[in-house]
Amino acid sequence: MRRGPGRAWAWFAVLGVACTFAAGGVAAEERKGFYLSSGMGIHAAPGVFLVGHSDDRASRCDEFINPRYAEVEGCTTPDRGSGAGWRTSFDSARGLFAGAALGYDFAGRLRLEAEYFHRDSKYDQSAPVASATGATFAKLGGEIQVAEERINSVTSGSVFANLYVDFGGDGRWSPYVGVGVGLGATEIDYGTLWARNTDPDSITTAAGLPNEEEVRRNLAGTVTSETTTLDDELTGYQVIAGLNYALGDHVSLDFEARWTDFDGFYSLDGDGWRRLRSHPSQLRLDGSEPVSYWMETDDTDIRVVSVSLRYDF
Repeated sequence: MRRGPGRAWAWFAVLGVACTFAAGGVAAEERKGFYLSSGMGIHAAPGVFLVGHSDDRASRCDEFINPRYAEVEGCTTPDRGSGAGWRTSFDSARGLFAGAALGYDFAGRLRLEAEYFHRDSKYDQSAPVASATGATFAKLGGEIQVAEERINSVTSGSVFANLYVDFGGDGRWSPYVGVGVGLGATEIDYGTLWARNTDPDSITTAAGLPNEEEVRRNLAGTVTSETTTLDDELTGYQVIAGLNYALGDHVSLDFEARWTDFDGFYSLDGDGWRRLRSHPSQLRLDGSEPVSYWMETDDTDIRVVSVSLRYDF
C-alpha cells in the first residue's frame, strides 16, 4: 500500500509549466522577502476501510482455552496467523484544520514555503466487522456474537514544502496555485471488541476435539478487546488553489482550497491486545508465543477550505 511521493514531483513539473505562462502575464506587485501566515479552516475526510491482521492461532490452539492444544494438528507449526484477517468500513468524517507557514516571495511569480498544519477528523463511529478470512467469517453472528471496531478520531501533524505561482490581478485580489510534498505524523484513536456467545453449545470451535466439552466451557463468553492509539508517519503531496486579498501594504488574507493525499496507513502493535479471549495477549501459560496485531488502510486524503492571515516583512 506504500506509494512514496513520486507523483508529487509530477505536480512540480506541471507547476513549472505554469510558471512559464505566468512570466508573460501582467506584472504582479513586487513583495520580495519573507512572510508569515497563520490560519484555520474545516476539512472533509473520506471513509476509511480498515484492514486488520494478527499472528494469533485458532482458539483451539490457545493453552488457556485448550490445555491439550499440543494434541491438535497445526497448533505448534510455525505458520502462525496465516488465516487471521478482517475488514471494517467507516463512513466519512469532518473536522478542524489549522496551520502556519514561513515563506519567501521572489518578487515575481514564485513563492517557496515551509508549512505546518494539524487536522483532527472526528469519525466517532463504531462499525461491525464486515468480513474476515478463514473460519472466523462463518462464526460471525453465531459463536462470535459481537465483532466491531471503533475509530474516535484521526489526527495528523504535517510538515510540507510548498511551491506557489502568483498570477497577479486587478485591485486587491490576486489568484495563485501551488503544490507541495511533505510528511504527516498520523494517529488513529482505535478500539475493538470481539465477544463470544455465553452458551457453550454455540461454540463450534470445539467440535471434534477429544476434550470438546472443556473447550466449549472455557471459550464461551470470552472477550477480545483493545483501546489504543495507532500511529504511523505518512508521506504525501497536496494541490492548493487560492485568492489573496490585500488589506494593506504588508497584511493580506488568503482564501484557500486544497486536496492533500497521504500514503496508506500501517501500524504494528507489538504489545498485543488488551485482552485476548479474556486472558493476556499470549497463547501459552508460561508467557511464550505473545500475540500481536497490525492495522492498515489504503491511501487517505483530506479536502480543506481555509482562511489565513499573511504578513509580508
